[in-house]
Amino acid sequence: MEIEIDYNPTPSKTFFISVSLNNKEAISFDYTTKAQRVIKQVLVDRKRFPNHAQIDGEWDALIFKDRKFIKKYHVRWIDLGKKDWCNEEIWEVVWAKPISDYQKRKLLSYSKLFSDNYKNIKEFSKEFKKFEDLLKKEISKIK
Repeated sequence: MEIEIDYNPTPSKTFFISVSLNNKEAISFDYTTKAQRVIKQVLVDRKRFPNHAQIDGEWDALIFKDRKFIKKYHVRWIDLGKKDWCNEEIWEVVWAKPISDYQKRKLLSYSKLFSDNYKNIKEFSKEFKKFEDLLKKEISKIK
């Protein structure tokens, strides 16, 4: 399972967690200043990020695959409404639903835990397994 978590260490009150379904689709749990929702996103285009564009936000993101930390990278974002331009990818939201209080509480705690400890993720293998199981369960409800 490949999971991307926006780097939001404690005491963060927001999170964005995305699970790749394949190379062009993802289910994301979005509890940010933009929205509080569960979304399905589709990769609609790849093109060079404009050098002189008005950037709406910047942050770091963490990539995990098969319970291992893969990399941390910087994201530049332009809000295009139903589309988001992140680095060289343009993602479109094809459906959205409200995020539940349960999802918000659980995913915020995991987001902070893994943001705080991504360099030592092996020490949190039990927690990461529970996190993956929760994501699988939540995604299975909406597929």
